[in-house]
Amino acid sequence: MLNLVDSLFPYTGKSIAGTVVARILADHFDRVILVDPEIDDIEKPKTRIMQYNASHIFLSLFADGVRRLWPNFDSEMEAAGGRLVYADLQLHYSGIAVPAPYGDYPGGRLPGTVAMSRSTAQKALYGLLMKHPTAANITVCPGTVRSIEASNSNTSINSVIVRKLDGTQVSFNDIGLLVDCTGRTQAGIKWLETAGLSLPDNLRCSYKPNIRYATLCFSVSPELESRLPIPKSAMNTMSQYAHTQHFTYGLSVTALLKTENNTMQVMLTSSEDNLPRSVPEVLPFISTIRGHAPIAPWFIKTVEILCEQCPNPSFDIIKIPDQSYVRYHSVPAGTLPSNFIAVGDANIQLNPVHGQGFAKVMLNAITLNSLLHSLDSPAPTLPRDFSESYFKKNAARTEGLWDATRLHDYGSLACEPMAGETRDIGHFARWFELKLISAATQYKEVASVLWRVRNMIAADRALLAPTVLWKALWTRSRF
Repeated sequence: MLNLVDSLFPYTGKSIAGTVVARILADHFDRVILVDPEIDDIEKPKTRIMQYNASHIFLSLFADGVRRLWPNFDSEMEAAGGRLVYADLQLHYSGIAVPAPYGDYPGGRLPGTVAMSRSTAQKALYGLLMKHPTAANITVCPGTVRSIEASNSNTSINSVIVRKLDGTQVSFNDIGLLVDCTGRTQAGIKWLETAGLSLPDNLRCSYKPNIRYATLCFSVSPELESRLPIPKSAMNTMSQYAHTQHFTYGLSVTALLKTENNTMQVMLTSSEDNLPRSVPEVLPFISTIRGHAPIAPWFIKTVEILCEQCPNPSFDIIKIPDQSYVRYHSVPAGTLPSNFIAVGDANIQLNPVHGQGFAKVMLNAITLNSLLHSLDSPAPTLPRDFSESYFKKNAARTEGLWDATRLHDYGSLACEPMAGETRDIGHFARWFELKLISAATQYKEVASVLWRVRNMIAADRALLAPTVLWKALWTRSRF
């Protein structure tokens, strides 16, 4: 454990990002303070988390990471009702199956993850955090960070002012590290500017994907589940079916997910305000989805049975906001306080239909943990370039995600690009993406590499390996 000063106060929120970061910081710091206005009641729905009740997937990178942080992760998730499953989305691009590389692993045991809802997973992870031996280093403070105070030279953050739930304010001093985990609010920019730091005008960039998505949650008895026509091969995977539209049809994903405690979710997306809000509207909506091959008949039949046999499913409809990237790594050297970083959506918001959010948090966490381990201990303060080093190393790992998802989304007529860009940008990237998917439907090697890159356990450059590149370029596109 670092012994930077007598008392250290890293600040996070109780999001998934905040929970993971707090666990890491508790290994390195004397004290960690979790600041969040909804932290006092773990069972209460989190109104500040847009996707709290929406469909989620947990890529294997995230599951592997949390298993290292909490060795009892699997047992706790199962106790909460979660299912330990293969990290296979059962992906069908424009109706055409894109296989997962089961043959690459002994016994066909693809790397695993957990299948459960965001709300249940978040409660279980927070419970793991507070039961871990390092929880003795963690203090919970229900409230909101209102402002920060920097040193006279603006080289570090000295104090954090928190507004508590009763309206009173408390100031915490001698800050070791301030971690922004405020999600899509990206409050760190405001904190830094109100503290007197001068940031570039174009620090935050954004575009509008213009997508809505609905999550329908059904309570399914074991007897009814046994009668559903879901293929046996799809029952032990993180999604039972995922149909992703060709981007010229829109940025639509249609999926079936078996979650915890006898629940199933159907995910529907649209670029228009036409998502179903009642059971009779569900099947007519699905019938409008187009692709290069039809949606699997068994999926349609399954949804039909669920609508008939499961009364009163919940409907959770959200409009995905602007996707934004705070390019802290581009700030001139020496500008940022040494003890400020941002994690998760507070740094980069990716279109959630791509399912990369939690894995992105784990990449951030890996960067943070490795930097903290590289420091000499004991040390009086974090080094002057700590924040700069974090953001540059983090950008090397995550900026490609921003580019890839943004350029994919530009293929949709509904998408509004970043300022200074047009939807023509990324034309070659989208062409190559379709060539890769086409090759993956024919060659196991290409399917394997594409699965690894999409699950963020291999870098994008793996797609440029000579054999993969040759097969992708010479395979006739199916799209």
